[in-house]
Amino acid sequence: MKKIFAIGIALLTLVSCNMDFYSSDAMTSSALKENPSSAVYTTDGIYALFKDNLEYKGTTEAGNTYLRHLFQLTESRGDNVTVSGYSEDPFTSPYRYEDVDYGKNKTYTWWMAYKIINAANSNIDGLEKAVEADPKDKQANQLLGENYFFRAIAHFHLVTLFARPYVCGKDLPGVPLHVTMASYSEPTTRATLEEVYNAIVDDLKKAITSMDAGQPRGDASYVSATAARALLARVYLFMGDEHLQDCIDVCDELDAVAPAYVKGVYSLADLQDYPKATWKSKETIWCVHYTYPDDHPSPEATIGAMYICQEYSTNGWGEWYWSDELIELFNRYPDDRRFQAYFIYKWYPSSTEWPATGMPANTVVLNNGKKTVCFPVKAEGLDICTTAHVAGLTPNAAGDYVFTYEGTEYTAKKTNVNGYDRWFIDHNFTGDPTFFGGKTPAYIRDDIDEDEGWGFRSNDYMPYMNTKFAWQDGQCTFSSPVMLRWGEVYLNRAEAYARKGEDQRAIDDVNLIRKRAGLPTEAMFTTGNYASRGYESTLDVVLDERRMELCFEGDRAFSVFRNKKTLDRRYVGYHPFTTISYDDPRIALLIPSDEILTSGIAQNDPRKEFVDP
Repeated sequence: MKKIFAIGIALLTLVSCNMDFYSSDAMTSSALKENPSSAVYTTDGIYALFKDNLEYKGTTEAGNTYLRHLFQLTESRGDNVTVSGYSEDPFTSPYRYEDVDYGKNKTYTWWMAYKIINAANSNIDGLEKAVEADPKDKQANQLLGENYFFRAIAHFHLVTLFARPYVCGKDLPGVPLHVTMASYSEPTTRATLEEVYNAIVDDLKKAITSMDAGQPRGDASYVSATAARALLARVYLFMGDEHLQDCIDVCDELDAVAPAYVKGVYSLADLQDYPKATWKSKETIWCVHYTYPDDHPSPEATIGAMYICQEYSTNGWGEWYWSDELIELFNRYPDDRRFQAYFIYKWYPSSTEWPATGMPANTVVLNNGKKTVCFPVKAEGLDICTTAHVAGLTPNAAGDYVFTYEGTEYTAKKTNVNGYDRWFIDHNFTGDPTFFGGKTPAYIRDDIDEDEGWGFRSNDYMPYMNTKFAWQDGQCTFSSPVMLRWGEVYLNRAEAYARKGEDQRAIDDVNLIRKRAGLPTEAMFTTGNYASRGYESTLDVVLDERRMELCFEGDRAFSVFRNKKTLDRRYVGYHPFTTISYDDPRIALLIPSDEILTSGIAQNDPRKEFVDP
């Protein structure tokens, strides 16, 4: 079958909000060879593709952007966020692991990823000839490396979203692979996972070689050899235990050139300011730089819009909250500046006017120090658990909370779990006898002074919002999302060490991250104390630290599955109260039906379509 690839290779007209770029596809290889400086514009056009909302299927929607969909598709399938209810936004079905093959989030992501690959291929074809003609041309080498990087990261996004985890079997089907212009005239097939990952590694090695011979173009808004190494280290982690030493070696190279700042203690102010100008921070290796107002078509059409809202959704939707168990993980360590920096309470109109630069947590009116007991309850006739809560409580002398719920008295009993305080109700409200041994966890939250009637997860207690994507240029939901940063580099090395059995080195990297977060000496791990804190292995320590450090950045589900762990989604939210094994076929998103109908490639395992209960 001849390749048509209906959602991938039409000529691009790349229009940036700042300037007009040449279309990569409009430049021939010979033209780029004759004038390689033209590739500056075509390469900058690829940067624009990550954030632009192009016309798609005859319409242009402000929220239809590659990065917004990418961050939603990756983070919503983990266990860090809870969604407040059914949404018209297409994230609902992938969040529930009830996939459809026509959702615009997936179809646009697939379409745009192959646009990026196609544009990079066109540039590479010409730039390789330019470098061959003059191997010392720093500009041509730099641009060639950037395009290798773009081709690699787009393939990586596709294979991690639309295929099974590598650890399930490297011979499983991946995604269509395009690493030459000639491939577009060949039949479309799904390469194996091994073939796709090997191509990504090969491209990143070429990117490193090229950019090492080039000249970096500016701040963290631009791809660099450091960014290519950081992505390569991440890719190696996905490829099974045989590449762990490769990951460590790359991270060691990065460590040798890391700014001293990234190993120091991050102040609360540093962390709070980070989302406001990520491209300027030494923590950032690469971000996609959004500019205001050009790249801000709507405050509801950003990554941050789902995490935060202002004035009853006039600025953001605020439909995604911190999951209860993530909050409990941070609650073990009250000195953790990451939590202090990135959580806020839901804002109420009766509170202080929302400041232009952000909202401190103390602007919400609290109820004289009283608390609300929250706990999951199985929703009648549905597969979800909702939050039951009883407000206006104070603990007794033992630290327990006695309350009445639906006419029956219960006690949320304070319990020491591996050195940390938790509360449990000796009654099974969830319907799952394996969940905490049939007991129900109780979450002690701050109490508010009045009920504004917001409904799900917000009457008389505090839902937690996230500000990791907020307040750039004074805009509530606006940021320049970070794709690669130093915190991940050290956690990548820690994970590789842990999987190799080099526990002390893994712990050292974990403690580097914990010290950055302002945690005191007594909160550091040793090879002798992690078991007493409830961990079965050093790897489990690393994975919890990744969960905290990289929460909301699209990492969590991948980290669980590539380590052959089970994702525990038994917490309150509009998703099934269940667990998901690393080998569950639902992990691979359905390939868009447009692609299946056009090229005839095999679909992933069919699933029941989402039906709003």
